[in-house]
Amino acid sequence: MNYKEITLMINHELEPFIAEILNEVGANGIVIEDSLELEKGRIETFGEIYELNPADYPESDVRVKVYFSELDFSEAIIEDIKQKINALEDVRVSRLEFSTNEVQEEDWANEWKNHFHAFKASERFVVVPSWEVYDKKNDDEIIIELDPGMAFGTGDHATTSMCLRLIEKYVLPKQSVIDVGTGSGILSIAAHKLGASPIKALDLDSVAVRVAVDNFDKNDCADKIQAEPGNLLTGESEKRDVIFANILAHIVDLMIDDSYKLLNDKGLLITSGIILEKERMIVEHLERVGYKILEITRENGWIAIAARKEA
Repeated sequence: MNYKEITLMINHELEPFIAEILNEVGANGIVIEDSLELEKGRIETFGEIYELNPADYPESDVRVKVYFSELDFSEAIIEDIKQKINALEDVRVSRLEFSTNEVQEEDWANEWKNHFHAFKASERFVVVPSWEVYDKKNDDEIIIELDPGMAFGTGDHATTSMCLRLIEKYVLPKQSVIDVGTGSGILSIAAHKLGASPIKALDLDSVAVRVAVDNFDKNDCADKIQAEPGNLLTGESEKRDVIFANILAHIVDLMIDDSYKLLNDKGLLITSGIILEKERMIVEHLERVGYKILEITRENGWIAIAARKEA
């Protein structure tokens, strides 16, 4: 069976959300080629892990290749993608272009793997795709084996890498964790690797939950992390030491009050997916309900926040 390849050119602000949208319309595979990959500070900061070929990346913005089987594809899918992108809140849409191509099955099967390689996401965390072998550079490195599949969050986007750095800095062994909007499960895996327990991973998308469980298996922690569909913190009553929320700013805003109630005294909220323009709104809300801001990190127009519940 052959596949239809749709190529999208989008602005950087859309990148964190495009995989979820394409998953919703039934994509069989996704490749994201970000022009900023060639100049990311993480390569210089944490040491070069792999060499990138500039020919594989666009000169500007983000190129996304999405694949559908011939049986699944219809022109209506493109219109559906456009509508979902334009319906995003708090996200600027300045570029949205489409083109299509036919791809042979054997080419599609390996295309996206050519663009996802091992990389160091923080001082200690190294994200390694399941099809690569990686030799640790030192004993302090923590390996996260990941196959993003149809979920999102590989650690190389600013929102996820900032969360990983905050998790590495603040999360302690035996702390209880709830991960809201787990996606690929990467943040839950990171917490487990640091000794946190118990951990619960929630996502509104059942496909993301299945991908997360697969990644938990790859990291030998499927029996240590409870994964299930969930709408933010709705219905949660068990208090936790730490809450992760790497989601959109307006959704973070909706769950701030519930997160405060659900945390133990001196509990920690680590949140990202917040554009710079929404920083003041989120910080003021956090402080209004009783959080103390411990740290704010900023990267590529996004922020991540570590905040502590003050009893």
